[in-house]
Amino acid sequence: MHKPLSLALLMTTLWLMLGAASAEEATATRTIDARVVRVKLDGVIDLRLMQGAEPSLRIIGDRRFVDKAIAVQTGDTLQLDSDTNDGKLRRAGLRAELVLPQLREVVSDGVGSTEVSGFSGDEIDITLDGAGSMKIVSAYRRLRATLCGMGSMHVWVADGEDVELDLRGAGYVTLGGTSKQLRASLGGLGGLNAQQFQADSVDIDLSGLGNATVNARTNANLHLSGLGSVTVYGKPLNRNVSVDGLGKVSWK
Repeated sequence: MHKPLSLALLMTTLWLMLGAASAEEATATRTIDARVVRVKLDGVIDLRLMQGAEPSLRIIGDRRFVDKAIAVQTGDTLQLDSDTNDGKLRRAGLRAELVLPQLREVVSDGVGSTEVSGFSGDEIDITLDGAGSMKIVSAYRRLRATLCGMGSMHVWVADGEDVELDLRGAGYVTLGGTSKQLRASLGGLGGLNAQQFQADSVDIDLSGLGNATVNARTNANLHLSGLGSVTVYGKPLNRNVSVDGLGKVSWK
């Protein structure tokens, strides 16, 4: 009378073993060279981008889906993508570990996360145009960041000269570090939290619905024509404010 129960237990055990085997993690190496300084990400892939002397690229994830990751180098640009965006691939947890000597641009159009660390130089452009997230810790003199989608962006700048932000979507930017100048344009639904970012001069053009929080040490030039408001920390001596919309300015 115990045979049906034993058979059920056996079938369950086999099913669990097959499931574990099918979810086994694998790693694939792709060949790239040191010309790559621009990275464009799409699809369902999480990217970790690090600075190093020798360029390398590893794709890690469920062995059934590793081969679905596409990596194509064209000159100085590396395109990372997946040949499908279905739910199975997302649950597979594909991730790319990329090492480059230098970096000038990162563009993410996908739904994955992007982490960038260890790079420095004259200038870098970062763009998030999807529903993913981006985190960058850098020491560039000039940084330009564009957020067009619904994602989130965390940016840390060490001793920069000029940081320029363009927020057009419904996402949110958190900014930290220091720079001589911060210029930000907010035209969408998203917001900016730069309270932990100390800048000598801050220029804000807010025409959307989002709010901005900044920290200005000397100059604050603010133009508000939308519904959003601006909060300014740092008690700057020079203040130039223009309010054409329903927003307001608060000084802390």
